[in-house]
Amino acid sequence: MPHSAERYRAVSRVLLGVLAANLSVALAKIAFGYATQSVAIISDGYHSLTDSFSNVIGLVGLRAARKPPDLDHPYGHRKYETLTAAGIFVSLILVVEEVVRTALAHLRHGAAATVTSTSFVVMTATVAVNLAVVAYERRKGRQLSSELLLADAMHTRSDVYTSLGVIASLVGVRLGYPILDPIGGLVVAFFIALAGLQIARDTARILSDRFVMDESDIRDVVMSVPDVMGCHHIRTRGSADHVFLDLHVWMSGDAPLAHAHHVSHVVKDTLIAKFPQIADAIIHIEPPPRGVP
Repeated sequence: MPHSAERYRAVSRVLLGVLAANLSVALAKIAFGYATQSVAIISDGYHSLTDSFSNVIGLVGLRAARKPPDLDHPYGHRKYETLTAAGIFVSLILVVEEVVRTALAHLRHGAAATVTSTSFVVMTATVAVNLAVVAYERRKGRQLSSELLLADAMHTRSDVYTSLGVIASLVGVRLGYPILDPIGGLVVAFFIALAGLQIARDTARILSDRFVMDESDIRDVVMSVPDVMGCHHIRTRGSADHVFLDLHVWMSGDAPLAHAHHVSHVVKDTLIAKFPQIADAIIHIEPPPRGVP
């Protein structure tokens, strides 16, 4: 499934379901936040709304990522999915700026929020929804090997932490400390920024062609092929579910060209059978260095 059209359709279905859940949570928080003038709840609502925006970006990115290789993109379009994950990071930066600005304004003007029992019911319910969404999206992300779903699940998980921080600030307001409401908004900003840094790090690894697979795992498979004397210059790049591999394989200098060509195909087929995440492998055949028995 990792390289099929069905895989993209499955990821899209997951994102559509998560989008519906995130929109419901965001609208509930924003509406109730404005009704009670709670900057913490409003900020948390905009965080959830950013989750929805990220889902829309993901759906657009998947439409581009599913295109097959062409003359302009001989390696395919899969990095559009990774760029979509980078778009999530950009949206997080924007929401951090908005949350911090609103929280500082409330700190300056000293506006007090109205905290009722309904406030806790709304926030507890949204935490439960977010936990269910995170578990579902993370399970599907691993099942479908989608860095987009895993990144989005991490983003949604930050909602759980921020909502818990908001609940704590509401408790403080209820106990007579109204300043804790805008402080709760700043806590929201911190967790949003933390999630953004994590997503940026993971996205940068893919876009900078950081190695994806352990060399020793690849070497063990290559050395299991008959007539292979060794290998080196093992390089991998791409995403966890779409790896491009190239390596140099040592064979006897006396081996006929046709036989060497056949062995290279055996090495490639064996690697792909062992590691289905390999989209393509380029095998260079060469004699072993001098001094190698």
